[in-house]
Amino acid sequence: MSDAIVAPASLLLATDLSARGDRAFERAVQLARQWRARLVVATVLPSTQELDFHDPIFGAPPWQRPALLSQVVEKRLRREFAVDDVELQVQVESGAVGPALLRVAHAHGCGLIVTGIARNALFTQPNLGSSVTWLSRHTTLPLLVVHRRAQGPYRSMAWASDLSDTAARALQLALALFGTPVSLGALHAFHVARLGQRDAHAAAALAQARQRAQAALGRAIDALALPTDVRGRLEATVAEGEPSRLLRDYVRDHDIELAVLGGHGRSALSGLLLGDVAGRILHSVQTDTLFVRDRGDAG
Repeated sequence: MSDAIVAPASLLLATDLSARGDRAFERAVQLARQWRARLVVATVLPSTQELDFHDPIFGAPPWQRPALLSQVVEKRLRREFAVDDVELQVQVESGAVGPALLRVAHAHGCGLIVTGIARNALFTQPNLGSSVTWLSRHTTLPLLVVHRRAQGPYRSMAWASDLSDTAARALQLALALFGTPVSLGALHAFHVARLGQRDAHAAAALAQARQRAQAALGRAIDALALPTDVRGRLEATVAEGEPSRLLRDYVRDHDIELAVLGGHGRSALSGLLLGDVAGRILHSVQTDTLFVRDRGDAG
């Protein structure tokens, strides 16, 4: 790609203060140390209208009023996410989770959003999982959704390609930011409309479609101009089926630590990856996942 990729100077950790959020925090800290970047930790509280303290007569006790609640949350964030060797900034917002997180990310010049998917039982804010799905559809910033505990740099990656320029950018971004993994797989899903399994032409049509898909994926990989050592360890796979299911199974069967997705709204496959199926991917692919949208296609 023409633009050199540099590690971001700031990254955003979006947290709902749940216990599982520790996994996203561990990964964010590892990346902040690796890049010598500032870590912005943000959480979003419900708006004043959404707060419900269940006592219409006496109202809320003083420590549950929005202003003091925000102070309580900020203190907790600073206490739980303090790291001696990482510059830390804490931000507490209110309102709709996704838009609030984007405001924080852009205000602090963050080049990556890191988050997990869990539910905040303490403040009963909306499920962060739904907000992550919203972010995957609306942000042009790279979005890293963390499932696994951080055990150093990623050792294996699976690139789900729809053959678009944005998909190529997603892989190049992943390699530039996270380094070259020990194993690297490229997965491309294709679909063939068939009359039925007993149709005499079905097997031939499937074989031809597979050959075309393999050739197209090969051209896409060649266009990346990967270093020789990276290209040599890349294993290309094409398969017929629904993309999110194939990615789920590939990640599980190959014990992949990071799945890489890129796409835009003008491609049928990317519409699956970053459209309504994004939610299924977030909940079915049980590994860290990097979402990269077309920089001009946030909706």
